[in-house]
Amino acid sequence: MAITRRSLLGLMSGSTFVLTAAPGALGTLSAPPPLDPARFPQGVASGDPRPDSVMLWTRAEPLAPGAPAVTLLLEVSSDPDFTELVLQSPLRAPAESDYTVRAFVDGLAADSIYYYRFRGARDSRSRTGRTRTAPAADQARRINLAFTSCQSYEQAHYGAWARMIAQDEQAADGEAIDFVLHLGDFIYERCWHTRIDGTPQARRVPDFPDGVDSEKNRYAVSLADYRHLYKVYLSDPHLQAARARWPFVCTWDDHEYANDNYQSYSTYNGEHVCDPQRKLHANQAWFEFIPTVLDELQQAAHDFRATALAGPAEAQNAAAVDSLRIYRRLSWGRQLDLVLTDLRSYRSPPCLEEGFADSLGLPLDPVELVEIADAGRDYAGGHAPATLRWGDGSTPNPARDRAPGSMLGAAQRDWFLRTLGDSPARWKLWGNSLPLLPMRLDLSSLPLTVYEDSIFNLDAWAGYPHEVRLLMDGLRERQVGGVVSLSGDHHMHGAGSIRRSPAEPDAPAVTVDFTVAGISSSPIFEDLMAVARRNYNAFRTLVYREDGDGLDPVWNMSMLDGVLPAYLYSKTGLKGPARWLGPNAANPGLRYVDTTANGYGLASFDADALSVSMVTLEDCREAFSEPPAIAHVAHFRLPHWRGGEAPQLQGPEFEGSAPFPFEPSAV
Repeated sequence: MAITRRSLLGLMSGSTFVLTAAPGALGTLSAPPPLDPARFPQGVASGDPRPDSVMLWTRAEPLAPGAPAVTLLLEVSSDPDFTELVLQSPLRAPAESDYTVRAFVDGLAADSIYYYRFRGARDSRSRTGRTRTAPAADQARRINLAFTSCQSYEQAHYGAWARMIAQDEQAADGEAIDFVLHLGDFIYERCWHTRIDGTPQARRVPDFPDGVDSEKNRYAVSLADYRHLYKVYLSDPHLQAARARWPFVCTWDDHEYANDNYQSYSTYNGEHVCDPQRKLHANQAWFEFIPTVLDELQQAAHDFRATALAGPAEAQNAAAVDSLRIYRRLSWGRQLDLVLTDLRSYRSPPCLEEGFADSLGLPLDPVELVEIADAGRDYAGGHAPATLRWGDGSTPNPARDRAPGSMLGAAQRDWFLRTLGDSPARWKLWGNSLPLLPMRLDLSSLPLTVYEDSIFNLDAWAGYPHEVRLLMDGLRERQVGGVVSLSGDHHMHGAGSIRRSPAEPDAPAVTVDFTVAGISSSPIFEDLMAVARRNYNAFRTLVYREDGDGLDPVWNMSMLDGVLPAYLYSKTGLKGPARWLGPNAANPGLRYVDTTANGYGLASFDADALSVSMVTLEDCREAFSEPPAIAHVAHFRLPHWRGGEAPQLQGPEFEGSAPFPFEPSAV
């Protein structure tokens, strides 16, 4: 292929190139451009495949320090030996993008595997990447995907990626993974000096170029810092191998910017700090290192746009947020539409300040208090109370005059419901970075107490119940069936059907949520156990039981069966009688919880049913030469349902052992 005006224009612009593959095989370039020698320390990747296109990526580090750019040659082939080239094109990786380069390649055949590599001078070349395009719009075949989340570099090694690759290499025809859905926390902006229990981390992120050091952690603040994190994470050979093997489809959660953030606000130590420049840095680095198709979709999504911040803080916040828009829809034939949301950039602040419940003498945030605080002036049909009934009854309602809370923001919410309602696909998959699953403690079941059912974590959808109702009601009103949520963030496996509100257990389910454990981030049980061991005796009985036979994660029982069964089991060790007192009425539809897990999820979408497998691995904290073994797999089946019907989730059935308090499936 001769160098065209289009490719020359690409060489003179940014780091994103739009290239068209030829329909047949190509020879070599008649006039090869002068290339630069390079290293490729972060490997290669592809993302957001469509029936005729995909985004390809690499980072080419120059051998000459300080070089303004690296000129490369991209080769795309239909075979791994590159004897059947469909594209050869020069690319330019500029210093301004930290030598990352993105190539949007169209003109590809639908539902096809392609191989790609990047070449430099002196025989320098990247590893070979493999990608595949999506099925054509009229094609109906089984779609297989892996879904993942939360991959702290420091807390464990990437044994989950290694095991997933090994498993896929043994997959039968028709069962291999088509793409990976990454649900956020690709990096962690904070690096803790130790684990929460004081023990050493599995490995260490090298010092930030800039960064802030505190007593307990270090965290990223500059563009160089966020780039540094991506480069360190992508130096791991198993993550590199995964990105080279499959196309990734990514959204983000909080740690790509700042823990529990909203808009441009960080919330460290309960302080809400608006830092639009830091948000810009985080957005730019994400765009540079995560290959996504945004501008090219011609949807609401758009590429990163460098923005000069000026004016009042509110204007700067809005400009930083809109510098990159990532919510989007991708289609995989007639079987599947994938709708990805952004649950950080447009959300309102938390409905309750940290410590508010404690100021009222409450152990946790009661469900009713969260409902009042989140619904704001719309509570009870516009009759929000002036004061709160807890404490001495005189505390003013802080939400009485404010708008209801929102995770999505009005524009994204309208787009989300419209997109799902208009989708012709058999299945509509919501790429949802935060769990919809109810995770409530049924404290009202404790006899001779005045405790109320309470919410464990307000950062997820449980803290935004008003909008959950809007979404569930919107889906039912539009008669949309086959909507499934895959979520992450909570460092646990879980599954359950979702109603418009857990407070309405007799209402029909509308969707089903499968939340996936972290690839490597510490399971939530470890955090809970560390807190419980700090002299919280009453809480301890709800979290774990330890005796000569080992330690049981009683928190699973607290979520599934309730606090009274958990308390009984902690005191007696009798699991059968304890489980008879369940299930937890505050968590209707909750079918599965495994809070000790690291691993990943596998999902296969057929016309008649969705099959999901939640894979839990043995300990991932140690370095390994062979991938960690699989501890157990929880299998689920979800028959397809039409609008107006309710989903009927089946499972779990276990392969291997089973997490407490479940029993292994009979053979």
